[in-house]
Amino acid sequence: MDIMGTGEDGITAVNGSIFKNEFDNLVKINVQNNFIKDVKIRGKAANSDHYFFSEKGVKAFFIYSMGGIKAYHDIYDRAETLPLNEFENLFKLITSFGNYLQN
Repeated sequence: MDIMGTGEDGITAVNGSIFKNEFDNLVKINVQNNFIKDVKIRGKAANSDHYFFSEKGVKAFFIYSMGGIKAYHDIYDRAETLPLNEFENLFKLITSFGNYLQN
């Protein structure tokens, strides 16, 4: 996890199209449990530290949440304007996905 906003509009998984099987299971877990609104797929992108791990062969997603205010991970981002509305459900999705990966 890198960037967490409100999560009202779901999440995007960078490298989802690279690690399609894992991405499909992330979506499946979300649908079965109705955790968050949407799980969007994205391809490879050199936009965070996950990139260097995946370039070395480590299966890595860069997951960021969507929705809420426009000041998001920039100099105008302030704690009091970021309610983290879907934090609990995002936590449940990520931990459920982690459990799946361990099996």
